Amino acid sequence: MALACPLIALAVGSVATAPVAWGHDVLISTSPADGQRVGAAPSLVTLTFSAPVLQIGTAVAVTGPGGDATQGPPAVLADTVNQPLRGALPPGGYRVQWRVTSRDGHPVSGEFGFAVGGAAPAGPAASPTTGSSPLHWPPWVWIASATVVVAGVLAAALPSSRRRRAAAGAARSSGRSRSRSSA
Repeated sequence: MALACPLIALAVGSVATAPVAWGHDVLISTSPADGQRVGAAPSLVTLTFSAPVLQIGTAVAVTGPGGDATQGPPAVLADTVNQPLRGALPPGGYRVQWRVTSRDGHPVSGEFGFAVGGAAPAGPAASPTTGSSPLHWPPWVWIASATVVVAGVLAAALPSSRRRRAAAGAARSSGRSRSRSSA
């Protein structure tokens, strides 16, 4: 039983700290930066994340005074997503809305703005969001947690079953020695 308490504490601690240890990838930087005013229109928007992201579900929308400013699909290169832009963007504010799939399989999204010329940037400050909650953890988190709990229960049960077997064996041995001494 003395071994069970630390194992149960370890299992509970593992599950309780899971959101911190297994967090989603986060947006680290953008180019152009959020709120930046650039003199000339950029040829692409670059998003850099804390870790490599998955290609599936990646989307980047860039809108400005002329409407959609993107040209073709975004390109994912490990932790970087590049979205090509149309040439000769008109001056004004541009809003970038993005969504990627984190390496843990959950979507991460956000938006930011920049400006071309003297105009004010469009859109709010970068605000990544995720669909994270303990109920939406990937299956391996639940499996690993369950494995730790089951191992703790088994580890606690084994010493007591060994003691019972040892006690039963001792009782049988003492019963045999009594019957021999009576003869």
